[in-house]
Parts: sequence; structure tokens; C-alpha cells
Amino acid sequence: MLEEMSRVERSGAAPVRQLFARMCRPAAAPDTRGAFCRDRRLAAIGGATFYLPDTKADVEAFGRPHRFGRGEQNFGRPQLRTVGLVECGTHAVFGAATGALRTGERTPARAVLVSLRPGTLLPADRGFCCVGLLCKSRQPGRTCCGESAKISCCG
Repeated sequence: MLEEMSRVERSGAAPVRQLFARMCRPAAAPDTRGAFCRDRRLAAIGGATFYLPDTKADVEAFGRPHRFGRGEQNFGRPQLRTVGLVECGTHAVFGAATGALRTGERTPARAVLVSLRPGTLLPADRGFCCVGLLCKSRQPGRTCCGESAKISCCG
């Protein structure tokens, strides 16, 4: 068992990325409840953070949460930022990007929006509803929409 785990560690992230690209895709059939709005496939975008082991390498690569002036130097465990695209109705993840905690959600969101396929409708939440972010993702057949009162430019 230890030998197998060691082999997995040596192979790195590339095989996992290849498996994700091959296997993770929208799965809804046209009659799947909640997966379509008229003729458009519905997707959702969201972000999350995950705690990592408290190692020097993880702190350097991903960083710790900010303490906003409280003075603590090494507070909290390192965290990984993740943004994903999920198909509504099936909850199938078909796009994901990760990064350091300090990058915020918009940087990985830019990377994940390329996973939108023609015929997909992405209602954006206020954290991602940003003219600069959404307009850059506009490609033929893909639609992004958000709450117009909350749209702002993210530069």
C-alpha cells in the first residue's frame, strides 16, 4: 500500500488533470429536471476554500488566511482556493480551477469559464457578476447573465 501511495505522489497532478478533463462533463439528458431552461443547459459557478496540512511547502504555495490587523503572525492553516462550474440538475462538475488563497475567486473563475460550452446559460452570483469577467467569457452560443444592479467592473 505504501509503495502504491509513493508511486501516486511521484506521478504528480498531471494524471489527475487528464482524468478530470476526460471524465468530468455535463451529464444531463434533455428531460433531466432542473438542468435546462428552454433549450439552454443551466450551469452554476461557485467558489470554496479547503484547508491543507500545515506544512512549510503548503504555506509558501497557498498562504494562510488574513487576520485583518489582529497582529497574529501564523494564524490558521494554509488554504486552497477552488472555483468550479457545475451542471444544474445533476450537480456534475465539468470545470474547475484552483489557486492560492490570496488570488481571490475571480482569477480561477477566469480560467474555469473556458469550460462553458455552446448552449450553456450561466446565471452568475454577485461574487462573479462582473462586467470584465463575464464579457471576456462571452463566446458564440454561451450566455452569462447576472443581477444587473450588482454588476461592477473588476478590471
